[in-house]
Amino acid sequence: MNSDVQKGPDSVKIQFSRVIKDFSQYLSFQKNHGNRFFAISKESESLMEKWGETSQSQEPFFFQGSENADIFIIDSGTAFFKGKSGELLIKIIAAMKLTTDCVFICNAGDVKAVDEKIKIVAPRVIITLGSKAVQLLLDIKQPLEKFQGKFHEYDGIKVMPTFHPSLLLKHKEYKRHVWEDMKQVMEYTGIRYGA
Repeated sequence: MNSDVQKGPDSVKIQFSRVIKDFSQYLSFQKNHGNRFFAISKESESLMEKWGETSQSQEPFFFQGSENADIFIIDSGTAFFKGKSGELLIKIIAAMKLTTDCVFICNAGDVKAVDEKIKIVAPRVIITLGSKAVQLLLDIKQPLEKFQGKFHEYDGIKVMPTFHPSLLLKHKEYKRHVWEDMKQVMEYTGIRYGA
């Protein structure tokens, strides 16, 4: 029995990483020498470049709602319409004379997935809920307070950053700010307040 062979999940990961890295180097060598016996997509090349590197786990991407929605909501969380903050979000949407079926909502887990969904839905306006959502979408590092309450743009689409409903549960004084933000969204999309 070979004493060099280690057992256990960690040793399997290490050995697998070595095999993948060797294979990646082999493919790169073949490509550099003009041996293109099979096509490699850009996604595959990108994936191969990352083989053997320690990767950060990416948050899963969740979404729900109508892909014909004029209003696209990006949530810093993933519960959407669940729990107390979800109940509050439903009330905010209802106050806008909408239902949850009239909006499209996703989490701010992966900017590429969010971007792809924005292209599919092609909304008139995007609402970001919380710091994580606006920072992901607009690629900014400053706090939400610097951007909240004013329209911004993402690929020609108006973006309204506002506070997350979970914050409103702790700090009721922010409710007025969120409502003013939603009134701007309503005006922009043609939803009449008080109608």
